[in-house]
Amino acid sequence: MALTTRSCWFARLLVSGLAVLAWSFPASAFGPPPDKGDLADGYQRIDQLVARLPNDPALRERANRCFDGLTNDFFAGRYDSALAELARLHGELLKLNEDGQEEQQFLFGHRFVLSKRAIVSGVPTTISLESLELERMQLGTPPLGFVAVYDGQRIERPYDEVVEFELPASSQTGHIEFYARFRLSGDVLVARTAVLPDGLDALRTRYDGRIRELAKRDALDEAEKISLLARSALLTETIDRTRTTSLLAHFPEIIEDLDVELARAERGERPFAGAGDVWRIYRVLGTDLPVRQFVPEGVGPFPLIIAFHGAGGDENIFFDGYGNGALKRAASGEGFAVVCPPTVPFGVSPNLLDAFIDAVARDVPIDRRRVALVGHSLGAVTASRLAVMKPGLITGAVCIAGFADLVRGGEAAPRMVYLAEFDPLFPRESTSATVESARRRGEPVELEVIPHEGHTLVVGKIIPQAIRWILARAPRTIDAAKPTASAPRINPMKTDSPAPSESDARPSSGPTK
Repeated sequence: MALTTRSCWFARLLVSGLAVLAWSFPASAFGPPPDKGDLADGYQRIDQLVARLPNDPALRERANRCFDGLTNDFFAGRYDSALAELARLHGELLKLNEDGQEEQQFLFGHRFVLSKRAIVSGVPTTISLESLELERMQLGTPPLGFVAVYDGQRIERPYDEVVEFELPASSQTGHIEFYARFRLSGDVLVARTAVLPDGLDALRTRYDGRIRELAKRDALDEAEKISLLARSALLTETIDRTRTTSLLAHFPEIIEDLDVELARAERGERPFAGAGDVWRIYRVLGTDLPVRQFVPEGVGPFPLIIAFHGAGGDENIFFDGYGNGALKRAASGEGFAVVCPPTVPFGVSPNLLDAFIDAVARDVPIDRRRVALVGHSLGAVTASRLAVMKPGLITGAVCIAGFADLVRGGEAAPRMVYLAEFDPLFPRESTSATVESARRRGEPVELEVIPHEGHTLVVGKIIPQAIRWILARAPRTIDAAKPTASAPRINPMKTDSPAPSESDARPSSGPTK
């Protein structure tokens, strides 16, 4: 996400910032300070709500202007101000009155923490749910109580700062969901715990042993071993609140995936060569790239879309944000594969793209004639530059709320630029002029301005249209006499998204913005 602004933007932000400060007192000063995980939860609530809203222009404009107004708070680390404004926006979009807004203040101003992230099926247990007041946040109106939904039962408890649930034994595995029950806002999901066939420590130890045994037999390459160990390491009661892969870890799904992947490896197959949604690591030109990947059902070959997130995002945001996962839904419906790597390494070293496509092709049956890029903000800048520097690899690039004009002789791959009418970071006038400059040189660049939209929420809105543009591109011609990837010309480099080592196998992530 670009950091350039205009003076009018600073003025508007100053006014809104003062309003937030005036609105946010009295506030709690005794709880933990808000962090990126709290902000990610708030953004996800807004993103999911906006994705369900009717396509009303005035409503879209209001939501976009407010959401984009939080950008400076986000980059400056003022998470309390951002959460306070998100609470107000959430209540406004739900059309709640003043009492309802007070409930939203409580919801966004608290962190809901369970005493156990997982329990063992067949064993009765007691779980406590604690509502932690976040520092400098307005307290608001607490819920009437909390509800645990378990095996089709609703176990209700009146509100307290710490509430205990005595849960009977269940033979089922899956999730127990915990809701805060508000008078006006209704039931709101605030936490969930997993019901597993064994304890987390036992499961993790068992998976790690199988992974290391496979590695000893040379049944795994180094990237596969690192990926599997990192996924096994997610099976823990400890949460890394700076990493969305840790925050979003769903234990039953991780266990199911590990069982399938390890069974493949034990049969002598590649563990990640299958359909579905998976988090994994690719090792490319000495760089470890954590990615989120989706492959549709079928035998392929599939068109491939490589999606680059904006600054402050990570490999999960196109799957769990940006229109509540609009890109993944499109991939499932239209039958194409999508991989979302960290953006920065591709901006630093364009040669990474050649080798990355080769690495993906080892496990995913892709149609190399139909590889395209999608990017948002910083990701749009990266996609735009790669379309000029690597035109022989892709059929085109979609640039959402961002663009970069790179003067470089020779052909460029087609680019489709979607600008948001109210984008404060890539303003319509100046960015349109940059696009026009590329057009005058004869480069194939299209431009469309999306009305009533801003810098971030526009992504979910425009993804279906962007995918139609990509899939309409003619497949490119491949010269079989030429290599499919450039020879490595860079040294292994450090990135802002390092892969985990065996001793600290933690996946990378960042704030959901």
